[in-house]
Amino acid sequence: MGAGPDPDLIASITPDVMRCLDDSGFFEKLDNVLCPKDDSHNAESCSGTYELSESILRASGFEESDLGEIFGVLQAKGGFCDCEILYNASESNRLKSKYWRAKARGLEGHTRHTPG
Repeated sequence: MGAGPDPDLIASITPDVMRCLDDSGFFEKLDNVLCPKDDSHNAESCSGTYELSESILRASGFEESDLGEIFGVLQAKGGFCDCEILYNASESNRLKSKYWRAKARGLEGHTRHTPG
């Protein structure tokens, strides 16, 4: 059996999958979990998996059968875990902005991915 979805299929469905994710507010919801707008919520840590993303997608009404193709598209865009989805597959978000602000200030120890 193959290791994942067919690359040609992934390339052909990418624009539509990304539109569906945008329309569902997926990227904003994931950003709210990993980098909340305010201090009233604690930021979740990325565990190097899709645990947070899966929960958000299911709560947004995506079917279990859709997840493999969704994650295939996100992986093709460099999103191999929850935080990398925001860093690499999403155009703009607070998590990415926070990373680059810290990097510009020369803060040591600030990394893009910190497995939990």
